[in-house]
Amino acid sequence: MPFAEVIMNPSAGNARWKKQLPELVAIIESHFAPLHISQTRKAGDARLVTERLIKAYQHKMDDLQLIVIGGDGTLHDVVNGLQRQGHPEVAIGYVPTGTGDDFARANHIPLDPKKAAAALTTAMPHALKIGVADSAKYGTQYFINNFGIGMDAQIVYQTNHSDHKAALNALKLGHLSYAASILKALRQQKRFPATWQVDGQGMAIDNAYLNVFTNHPFLGGGLRLFPNKADNRSTLSFVQVHREKLGILLQVLFAILSGRSVHRAMHHAQGQTFEFATSATVPIQIDGEEYSTPIQVTLHQTKQLFLLPT
Repeated sequence: MPFAEVIMNPSAGNARWKKQLPELVAIIESHFAPLHISQTRKAGDARLVTERLIKAYQHKMDDLQLIVIGGDGTLHDVVNGLQRQGHPEVAIGYVPTGTGDDFARANHIPLDPKKAAAALTTAMPHALKIGVADSAKYGTQYFINNFGIGMDAQIVYQTNHSDHKAALNALKLGHLSYAASILKALRQQKRFPATWQVDGQGMAIDNAYLNVFTNHPFLGGGLRLFPNKADNRSTLSFVQVHREKLGILLQVLFAILSGRSVHRAMHHAQGQTFEFATSATVPIQIDGEEYSTPIQVTLHQTKQLFLLPT
């Protein structure tokens, strides 16, 4: 049997799967043995555990493969640990137990943790494109899902600091918590000036509002930023909505919530390298983690190995 190191976050998704964790471990153990389990307690712990494991396996890196049981934030930390240490070749299996689980949704990993754990028994390694954001303010950050400035980051902030997130997670409806924060974020987020470039072609605007750099179409627990026909995983996508009249913004909101994700006010660009800058003070979210501007950032993609269902 292949060996695996498990990095587990019992608090993911407001601990809604905590009682089932022994069962998930037992399913994984039927194929991967022996298992070593490391539990996290706070944000950033998974990255530190990953870095410790790299050091422990430094003379036998071919033997190291990781299984993450947690949310997208936990997976984000593990990926950042591997990438910063220069080991994108270490394969990661993923059992989603978080709130949004957009990485699993985008890569055909079952959203039911038991089914995801069972799927690991036949999973195969695949190199996926992930995002890289380089800035003087935050250094190099790797993102598995999205890097957002403005409206979507405002929604993340409102969601993370809301009472309804825990309540919806308890009902196993955590994917709705993002949508439940949209109307409040609409009232809070203002227009702001920004400049951006894609592969050397630039634009300056004074009414930036929603700006999302993403590896796949999904955001905030299954909200779709663009339709399947525009889903090109070989490039980074940039979805932008300018600050418009409330009626138009509500039309855009309906287009996203309905899954169509097409509206004349939604702008979608794809490219290998993007530049984005703003001197305004607005929220940033990187895979659901909170940051803030002002910022000047360069974004592109690199590869990371994952164990994905066959």
